[in-house]
This record gives sequence, structure tokens and C-alpha cells, in this order.
Amino acid sequence: MFTNDKLTELNDTISRVTKLTDSFAQFPGVIKQTASTTSGGNAQSNTPLRATENSQGITAANLQISTLLNVITAISEAIFVINSAGVIEMINPLGAKLFGAPAEMLIGQTWTDYLQSPFKDEYQSLFTLWNSASNEANKVTQFNHGPKEIVINRADSTLLEADLSLSCLPSMQIGSEPLFIGIMHNLTTHKAEYNKLRHLAHTDKLTGLANRHAFDDALQTNWNDSINHDQPLCLIIIDVDFFKMFNDQYGHVNGDKCLQKIAQVLTEVLPSNNAMAARFGGEEFVVILPNSNPLIAEYIARQIQQRVNQLTFTDIGLPAQTKISVSQGIACERSGQYRTPTALICAADTALYRAKSSGRNRINMSS
Repeated sequence: MFTNDKLTELNDTISRVTKLTDSFAQFPGVIKQTASTTSGGNAQSNTPLRATENSQGITAANLQISTLLNVITAISEAIFVINSAGVIEMINPLGAKLFGAPAEMLIGQTWTDYLQSPFKDEYQSLFTLWNSASNEANKVTQFNHGPKEIVINRADSTLLEADLSLSCLPSMQIGSEPLFIGIMHNLTTHKAEYNKLRHLAHTDKLTGLANRHAFDDALQTNWNDSINHDQPLCLIIIDVDFFKMFNDQYGHVNGDKCLQKIAQVLTEVLPSNNAMAARFGGEEFVVILPNSNPLIAEYIARQIQQRVNQLTFTDIGLPAQTKISVSQGIACERSGQYRTPTALICAADTALYRAKSSGRNRINMSS
């Protein structure tokens, strides 16, 4: 779930970190000791600096890594830094929060241990490939991967969906070993919003059934399965009899409530989770029955007919004698009987027309 803006944001962040690091390293006078900014004066407690033999205290290598630590701590992104073995050497507070553990617990750990399969295997293989290529070339090889959606096994045993962008920082070599910077974003809220919007985009607001767009997608998917695996596929088109008269007599508000009652009937009679009931348009509904033969389809249609005939409307203030019925047309794809899903719809619609012509409250099976 990445937009162009999201990709630009991630790339800009990586560029910003590397540029800041290089520029800060050129001006050691503006750099404070890492110990004073990250560990309250105790440089050994939280600062993952490599040991050096420079008598002046901070070598150029340590200066660079100290600068990088200051930068990633200040940036409002979840960032961690790992070596070529995949061991976490730095992580900022937001990064530690996503992993679900204190920074001091995460530093020194292999970051892929917190990934859910198959992402763990993927990144381990990726680093093996990268290290092999770098060793053969005997030089630092440019490396970028992502943004990519991953699932983190957090330290508190919960799962978190995130996107990850991973890049090599060749300018930050310590000795002969490069570092890698990972930038993550929590997708939990975005995923929830996306799923909500997706549900709304595929749902008929009035009835709660699938809408026409969702029906078209589902029919095409089930059609492909039917053709590829030689399985039957049945379709029922349902039309509410004399619905205009119902609306004229009782009003459109009660007409909407009538459609909602019928939609509830359709939901209750579906024979499996693979079946779908959708609002086809207006007072027309449709039921998709994957891997169902004409006998099953007719049985479902009879159930619909009986339950609709038994509906009452006294709960919405209408007379006890108020009744409603539906006419239904059935068509079934069996062994290439129809050439396209549209042809299947047309066959069911023709059967529906015959049911209405023969007196309504009828079921007609396409021949």
C-alpha cells in the first residue's frame, strides 16, 4: 500500500540522513560527545561505539558513527542501523517502540530474529547474497531494498505490520565494514483505514450486501475457477415483484426497509462462505453459487422464495397483511455451456423474465 508520496518520503529520509552524516563529519567542532547526548554522561551504557586505540579519544570513524547516532535519534522516523551480519548497532526510540523492546535490549541482537516468516528467510538470503557479491568484488557494493511491507514479531509477542526501506551507507564504513540503515513506518492504522475503505468501496450502503463492483469482480474470479478446474457455477438473479407499487403505497423509506429485509434473507440462505449475495441494482439482487449444480441452485432459490413470502412488516408499522414476493432466474455454467460470464448473466436474466411473465413469485431455470 504505497503511494508516490510515500515512496518519495522514504527516499528523501534516506538521502537526508546520509547528507547530514557526511556534512556533520566535516565539522567536528559542532559534534558533542555521544555519551553526553544519549546516555547522560555514561558513554559505556547505551552507546554502541567500537573500541579504538586513538589516544585522543574519538577517531574519525567514531566521530562518524557518533554523528550518525545523533542524527537518527533526532529524526522523527523509526530508524535502526545494522552491520553486514544483520546485528543491530544503533536504534532510535521510535524504532525500539516498533520492535517492542528497549533500545539496550535490541542492540547486539540480529534484527531478522524479529521478522515473521517468510520475511525472515527473505532478508537472510538477501544479506547472504549481498555479502557474497561484496566479497567477490572486494569493495563496497551499493545496496538498496524496499520500501516493502513486512510483519514484525515484536518482543511482547504481538505482530506489527510495517513498511521497511533498507539501504547501505558506504560513506559510514568502520574499518572495512559498511553499515545499513533501516527506516520503518507503522502500517497498523493505515491498514485498518485501507481495509475500511476497501469494505466501503465493495459494499452496498443500503443493504450491506456486496455492490455491483464487488459482484463483477467475484463473478470473474469464480468464472475463471470454473473454467480452469471444470467446476459448475450457478447464478440466481432475483427481482422484487411489484416493488414500485410497494414504494408508492408505503413510501420509499419503508421500501428501503423492505430491501434490507430481503438482503438479510439472502445472507442467511447462502450455503457456504464462497457464495456471494449482491445488490445488482434497484430492486434486483444476485447470488453467486460456486461449485454448485442446478439442483442446489434451485434448492437455494426455493429457500429464498419461502422466506421472502414469510416476511412481515408490522415492526415498521405496516399492516399485518402486507406481503412481498420475488421472481428468480437461474443459469448454470457446466463444461463450457456459456462462453463468457456475461453470457451466464444474460441466461439468468432471460430465465428471470420468463418467471415474471408466468405470473411472478416464480422460479425459472435456464435450459
